[in-house]
Amino acid sequence: MSSSSGNNPSKIDMSSTMADQSLPKKDSKIEKLQEHVDEVSNIMQMNIDKIMERGSNLDNLQTRSEYLANNAIEYRTITTNLQRKMWWRNMKINSQ
Repeated sequence: MSSSSGNNPSKIDMSSTMADQSLPKKDSKIEKLQEHVDEVSNIMQMNIDKIMERGSNLDNLQTRSEYLANNAIEYRTITTNLQRKMWWRNMKINSQ
């Protein structure tokens, strides 16, 4: 019985045990990297959502600005016409 045979069960158990111990470290690093990737992915998704919301808010602001600008032009036209009308009325009253 030779103890130097290549099929020694204690060597196989030892090498598989060493391999098992090294795998969790790699898995741990991979898991940490995956968690980091997931975190970055979530942050990017939130950023995209914020950009989309900002774009929508800018569109709403532009629509309201155009509405106010149009109303301001209409208001100015009405007040100018009223001012002229009142001026003519005053001229008629003063000329009597």
